[in-house]
Order: sequence, then structure tokens, then C-alpha cells
Amino acid sequence: MNASIKKIIYGLLSIVLIIYISVSCFGYKQIVLINTHQGNSSLEKEIKSKTFDTKLLSECKQENFKVHSLFGYDLQGTYIEAPTDSLGLTVVLVHGIKSDRWKMMRYAQIYLKHGIDVLLYDQRKHGLSGGSQESYGYFESQDLEQIVQWVKKRKPKDMIAAHGESLGGATVCMHSGINESTHSVSFYISDCAYSDTPELLTMRAKKDFGVPDLGFITTTSFLAKINAGFFFSDVMPIEAVTISKVPILFIHGDKDNYIPKEMSIEMYNAKQNGEKYLWLVANAVHANSITVAPKVYETKVMNYVNTIVSQLAE
Repeated sequence: MNASIKKIIYGLLSIVLIIYISVSCFGYKQIVLINTHQGNSSLEKEIKSKTFDTKLLSECKQENFKVHSLFGYDLQGTYIEAPTDSLGLTVVLVHGIKSDRWKMMRYAQIYLKHGIDVLLYDQRKHGLSGGSQESYGYFESQDLEQIVQWVKKRKPKDMIAAHGESLGGATVCMHSGINESTHSVSFYISDCAYSDTPELLTMRAKKDFGVPDLGFITTTSFLAKINAGFFFSDVMPIEAVTISKVPILFIHGDKDNYIPKEMSIEMYNAKQNGEKYLWLVANAVHANSITVAPKVYETKVMNYVNTIVSQLAE
């Protein structure tokens, strides 16, 4: 091979390397360092948008709290006591990406009016909580365990459930694997969660930025491991669900184009032990099931809750 051909090959390889490094750095910024509007609270926005019953909230006792994460930052939250305590149950509500605790009040009001206490908190890198990197459920699920332990001290006689939306849904699914060791949560509700983080990120990269599936997510994952301490492949909610033995209700909009409904279907099918339920909501896009069918959503959720609580009380 003559020198000129070698120069061409090395030049092409250098260009390819530069492209991969550039795309991976861009991906890392968009995925792990994503702007989540951290430092702000959406409470006033949610009140103005009338996404929940503010009168009900005003009738409830509220307690703001702080939990120190094992990873060096504080998690901020609010514990809300229902006007009447009917089930001896606290539900931890876990929000989605670019959101915060108050977005979950539209779910919380279901529980509060049925005599169930709720806990809302800001996940890492969101709202008023600390943390500078998004990990898509890897560190978040471990933070959730810290939150659950706070509840156990606050209401030691209560059962605990966790209900998450989108990123929050993936977080509770990831926690269901941790729960097999801690036995701290009695049952879960996962709304529009993803089952496989690398698969989701590859799909979103193509749809959102036109980046083809040429291994860029894999190289970005290596950056995440170096800089944030996790590979994207470490975040596989479907693997956690597979080993979980406690009940899970999977909810997903059948028109969800952001996280395909097939991901919830896959997790439902993968769950081998414990009760499982699946509800695909007609005409609902991403994180919109409760808005499209609020009364049916409440009925489905409370039927599930009452069924599981009755079984556990036997």
C-alpha cells in the first residue's frame, strides 16, 4: 500500500472518529445534561392551568421535607395527608422528565379524595432537588428507595405503593428490582414507561435529531459511564420487572408516539411472578391517559388499589 493511499485511509478514519466524538458529545449533552428547568417549581403553573383540585389540596395537611441522597445531593418533597385516612396506605408519586413533583398532583388528587396519603418529590436534576446529571432511572431508582425509607419512618404502619409517569414509570419499574431485596413497596403503577433505555434513546435520536442508528448511542453511553457513572444499558426496567414478585399495573396510551405502547406490553409479558395488569388507553398520547379518560383512570386505579390492599390485608 503506497503512502498516498495510507494518507487517504487515515484521513477518512480521522473524519469518522471526529464525527463519532462530536455526535457523542452532543448526545451526552442532550441526554445526560438535558435542561430540566431545575431550580424552579411548577406549582403556580399547575394551579393556573387548573390541572388539579386546589380546594382539595387546601384541605390537606402538607409537610415539606428533605432527604439526603446517597449520591451527595438533597431531594426535596412534600408529604400530603388525606382529609381522612381510610386504607393505611401512602402512595409515592414519581414525575417524568422536565417536570417536577407538582405535575403529579393530577394523580395525587385521586388518592387524596379516597383517603390515601401521598408523597410528591422532585427527582434528581429536577425541580428543587439537587443532582447535575440525568440517569433515566439508574440513580433515580436508588433515590426512590431513600424516599420510601423516609415514608416508613413517617408512617411506620402504612403500606407503601409507588406510581410513576414516563421517566417516573421507568424509575418505579427499576425500583421493583431493588424491592426484591428491601421489600419496602407493596405494589406499583407504571404509566407510559420505557422498557429498554438504549432502544428508546436510539429511537428518539433518529426521530428528534435525524441521527441514524450507527452506534452513536453506544459511544455516548461510554461517555455517560466515564462522566456520570452509568451505561445506558444499566437502565433496563424490563429486567427489573422480570424478577419482581409484587403486583404491577402497566398503563400506556395506545397513541403514544414518544414511548411506544409496545414497551409496556413487553414488560407486562416479561413479568413472571406476582400479579400483573395492563391497560392500554384508547386515543391517549404520551403521558396523557389521565387527561383523555380521567374518570375511567380513577376507576381503574382505585379498583386495582382496593383489590391489592384487600389481598395484602388477608
